[in-house]
Amino acid sequence: MSDQPLFAVEDLGVTFPARARGAAPVTALSGVDLTWDEGEVLGLVGASGSGKSTLGRTLTGLQRPSHGTVRFRGRPLDGTPDRAFRRSVQMIFQDPYQSLNPRRTVGAQVLEGLEIQGIGTPGEDRTARAVAAMERCGLAPAERYWHRYPHELSGGQRQRVVIAAAVTLGPEALICDEPVSALDVSVRSQVLGLLDALRRQEGIGLLFITHDVGLAWALCDRVAVLHQGRVVEYGDTADVLGAPRHPYTRELLAAVPKPPAPRPVSAPTASRGLPDPPSGQDT
Repeated sequence: MSDQPLFAVEDLGVTFPARARGAAPVTALSGVDLTWDEGEVLGLVGASGSGKSTLGRTLTGLQRPSHGTVRFRGRPLDGTPDRAFRRSVQMIFQDPYQSLNPRRTVGAQVLEGLEIQGIGTPGEDRTARAVAAMERCGLAPAERYWHRYPHELSGGQRQRVVIAAAVTLGPEALICDEPVSALDVSVRSQVLGLLDALRRQEGIGLLFITHDVGLAWALCDRVAVLHQGRVVEYGDTADVLGAPRHPYTRELLAAVPKPPAPRPVSAPTASRGLPDPPSGQDT
């Protein structure tokens, strides 16, 4: 394991120009400092508009900072990221259908990154890599999905295709921007389990962007709480969410739905006009 963190962010700021004449510029991030270590699950928690997605996009190079520094393994990200960086850092977006080309088959889209990066040799070698990635991501046997189009898959299957396309490149980091919020409740745990397995088995670091404090508590090693573009609390998950210091963090925790109160115990069977069970028999 390298002594350098995957990412180190120092005094990061992102400001967008005003959308209308006479309006003020919009500050999305201001003075952000944090690190993301190799193999770590780091959570970015906050309400919509807090700057979480902007920070994720800035780490991938999709958004340029207005000021401050982003370093990947100690090297500043200046200008357009190179091919090696694009291979090492992949992003999983919220809506898998928007991430996939509806006119291309699943197999073609999983192969695309290998072709762009020049990984493996054309033909059977690249196909074998793509098949292996798909099956690691729960699309097994891969032949069942290879010639399908995105509209022929469920939401969970589409997100697995997106993850497989990223994993086939052998990334060091996955930036996951609300990766399960567009999925049915029944498949969310499966996709989250897949991401956790990739982290444990392949040492991939995960940046988990979410508004769901419960998911952050369950998945993340450390958490950064963003509010109006600033990190208001940052540290080990148990410390930040178990004993929050900032009022905004306490507000987020207070908004987590509580389980309903248990229903009253049903009245005895005798009160419903039913016969008592025979003596000595379990009810």
